[in-house]
Amino acid sequence: MNNIAMVVAILFAALIAAFALRRLKGGGIFPPHEFAYGTPLKDIEDLAKQIDTFLSLDVLDPAAIQIQTFVGNRSEKSLDPLLKYVSAQKNQNFAPLISALKGIDLLPDQKEKAIQLVSALLPYKDLLRDESGQDSVITFVHYGLKQPSNLSQQAKADVGNLVKQLDSTKQSAEFDSGKCPKNYLFGNINIYPLALENTNWHRVVEINAPKDSPVLEIRFMGLKGIFRYLLDQMAARTGDSFAHLDGESL
Repeated sequence: MNNIAMVVAILFAALIAAFALRRLKGGGIFPPHEFAYGTPLKDIEDLAKQIDTFLSLDVLDPAAIQIQTFVGNRSEKSLDPLLKYVSAQKNQNFAPLISALKGIDLLPDQKEKAIQLVSALLPYKDLLRDESGQDSVITFVHYGLKQPSNLSQQAKADVGNLVKQLDSTKQSAEFDSGKCPKNYLFGNINIYPLALENTNWHRVVEINAPKDSPVLEIRFMGLKGIFRYLLDQMAARTGDSFAHLDGESL
C-alpha cells in the first residue's frame, strides 16, 4: 500500500470510528458529558446528611438510586466487595464494622443503605485510612432524574429552560418531549472508604475552604442543564457552593 492509500485508509477508519461514537452516544450507551463538582463540608459528620439531602431532591427518581462497590478489579451492586476488603484487614479489630456492613447490605432501600454506610464508616475512618489507595476502593451511589413527563409542571419548565440554554437543540427537544434517553439523566456520588473526607481535591483544585475540610463529590454524566438545576437546588437547600473538580465544567 502506497503512502496516499495508507493516509486515505486511516482517514476513512477515523471517520467510521467517529460516526460509530456518535451513534453510541445517541443510542444511550455513552454519556453526553461527564462532570465532577464538589462542596466543602464543615465536618465529616455532615457527609451522610448532605447525601441524604441530595438524594431526597423531588426531581430524582427513588427507583434509580443504586449502590455499586468497586474494589480493585471487582465491582458489584452491593457492599460485598467492601465487606471482603475489610474482612481481609487483620491488623485491626473490624468485627463491629463487618457486622454493621452485613446488616446494611440487606437493606432494600438504596438511599438508606448509602446513608447508613457513611455512618458506619465514620468511627473507623482513621483505621481504614489509606489515601494512596483511595481510588481502589469506592462505593458509587448512582442516581437519576425522573423522566421529564414524571416531573411536576414547574420542575419540568425550570429544568427545560436550563437545558435549552446549556445543551443542544436536539437534546432540548428530546427533553421537552417528556421522555429522553436514560444517559441524559444519570450520575453518581462517590464515597471513598479509605479516605472518607476526600480532602485530596484540595491539592488538585482551588476550593474556597480550609485544606482539611471534607469534600462531598457529586458526578453527573447527562445534560448540562439538568446538572445545573440539581446543583442549584442543593445550594438553595443547604447554602453550599459547588466548585468544579474534574471533567467538563458548566
